[in-house]
Amino acid sequence: MNRLLVPLLATALALSASAAPLRVFIRGGEKSHGPNAHEHERFLNDWKPLLTQRGMVVDGAKAWPTPEQLAKTDVLVMYAQEGGNATPEQKANLDVFTKRGGGLVVIHTAAVSNDPVWWKSVIGGAWVQGKTKWKEGPMDLYYVENQRIGEQHPITKGASNFHIDDEIYYDMDLSPEIRVLATSYTPNVPGNKKPVEGGKAHIYDIQPMMWAYEKESYRAFVAIPGHLYSTFEQPFYRGILMRGIAWAGKRPNVDEFSKPEEIAALTYPEGGPQRPGDTLKALEIHPDFTMKLVASEPLITKPMNFDWDPSGRMWVAETPEYPNGRRGMRP
Repeated sequence: MNRLLVPLLATALALSASAAPLRVFIRGGEKSHGPNAHEHERFLNDWKPLLTQRGMVVDGAKAWPTPEQLAKTDVLVMYAQEGGNATPEQKANLDVFTKRGGGLVVIHTAAVSNDPVWWKSVIGGAWVQGKTKWKEGPMDLYYVENQRIGEQHPITKGASNFHIDDEIYYDMDLSPEIRVLATSYTPNVPGNKKPVEGGKAHIYDIQPMMWAYEKESYRAFVAIPGHLYSTFEQPFYRGILMRGIAWAGKRPNVDEFSKPEEIAALTYPEGGPQRPGDTLKALEIHPDFTMKLVASEPLITKPMNFDWDPSGRMWVAETPEYPNGRRGMRP
């Protein structure tokens, strides 16, 4: 009887914890850029009621939470200019918070700290003055987890690649322990990576823009997009952040706080790509031709070129390893 009591008690405690409202503290800050950019205070004011409406218990401030506030917090969401700047006392408070299992969601400017070595040890990566660079403008998010062999990470599972207008950070100091969830093209140009004439790069690299960092006692999710406030109004990005908050809070269902339209927006077109068989039904075919399905994913992936030979055979060139290489990806 006693042997059964312990696992039953553990199960009951786990169910009780997941059923309790998630307690979130938003660490905002002062606005630090022009219109629509680095709207840290606006984010704090808008997302407190937003997360409350989603069923969370939310507090927040334009400063680090106190020990008393952290004691009542499950997930610390950070969006503030150089949000990783912390006094020794604040570092100690955060250490207590993470050791008891408190999660972190770090957005854009909060990945910057005047102590990047310490901040990297907490969230898995950090901006380094004199090394890390930025580039505003159109950017593409490639959800590399969707090429992983085995189970995809719950934060980005099923998400389609997206093109948005925001800002990238690149050449950050990253821990090898991070799990990269999304990448973007970053300009690496000759001359010690200084801008070429006209500001255009002709050599590109691919670097992380989202990652998960899981330690023994806590989880951290870092998302670099967030320079423009309009990015937070994108349903697909809200869906990712809601998932990130749930994951950092160790909720069993990462879609617990997401609206159906946000989940639907993670794929394109609406509801996701058509199945090959359904696509055939929508095609208008010349009466002298017939068309049938001969190959589809996962048998064929990332086709780049199609050619017919004199015998009427079609040859398909694929690049299944592009752009992520072989490491941990589908062969």
